[in-house]
Amino acid sequence: MHHRFVFAVALMALPSVALGQGTLEQRVERMEAESDIRRILVEYGAYLDARDYAGYAGLFAADGEWIGGFGKFTGPEAIRKMLEDGLGKPEPGFVNKANFHMLTNPLIEIDGNRARVISKYLFWSRSPDDRPTPLMAGRYEDEFVRENGKWKIARRTTWGEIPFSDPNEPPSAQGPNLAVRSNDARLRAVEDQLAIQRVLVEYSARLDARDFDGYAALFARQGTWQNGNTVRRGREEIKAMLVGLFGAPAPGFVNREDYHLVSNPQVDVDGDHATARSRHLLIMRGNDGEPTPELAGLYEDEFIREDGQWKILRRIDNPIMPTREEWLKEMEARRAR
Repeated sequence: MHHRFVFAVALMALPSVALGQGTLEQRVERMEAESDIRRILVEYGAYLDARDYAGYAGLFAADGEWIGGFGKFTGPEAIRKMLEDGLGKPEPGFVNKANFHMLTNPLIEIDGNRARVISKYLFWSRSPDDRPTPLMAGRYEDEFVRENGKWKIARRTTWGEIPFSDPNEPPSAQGPNLAVRSNDARLRAVEDQLAIQRVLVEYSARLDARDFDGYAALFARQGTWQNGNTVRRGREEIKAMLVGLFGAPAPGFVNREDYHLVSNPQVDVDGDHATARSRHLLIMRGNDGEPTPELAGLYEDEFIREDGQWKILRRIDNPIMPTREEWLKEMEARRAR
């Protein structure tokens, strides 16, 4: 059964309404369905990392199933209790600075009110020297169902790939109802989400390329960048900050020393304003030339539509592994060497 499921999804048989085909209503419905499912995939990791067990369990259908290393559990209440028993209840005000999930590579096949999805996950933890360290890579095999107008997880099977873990062996949120809105409004909502996700990726791409003008242009005219108590306001201040950090790049500069990964985008659009959260991971060249994870953090953003384009109104960069203080000490030590 498992192999037939993997084979079916891997082939990615044409959905009931292929992209670019069907009526406008059908095309918008399919885009909305895929956008909602992608959001659930990210929210799953966000709730789990925050130890928000109620939010996590609320992603499942009334008879939804979770199958993995802890066993098999059916229904939101049983799934919530499984997490409490397996991970323990968080203390009040809990902030997770010890580990996090990265969710990537979703393959989504929609068929009416049901969907099949395969996605990848990578679980990171804090190392003894305060660096993000990958502990486990795996995949989720999901069945989704539209329940009371909202997409829910009908069945999730979590497989460990590196190291391998067979879930069949003994254990060792949604947005507002869009149905009443016009097709144009619904299409605009999905377009806005995708446009903001593109800015999240371009931010890192321009930083890695040392394209300081392009980087600063992603911000609104009154945009701010903040890390701890350090705040830069406006494009000129933001550009000057980068020049001070990296120096002016030489003509023809190609960066072979570091790059940023951005994952887990969560975007909420409200008219001409939006909020977003995303994960970032800095990879640098190690002593022997190998890619080495150095810094993991969280971006918290406010966006505004300015002159018809989405711009960053406020970005807060939260280093997590190591913390801002630990990273500053590390940078001071590097400069001293």
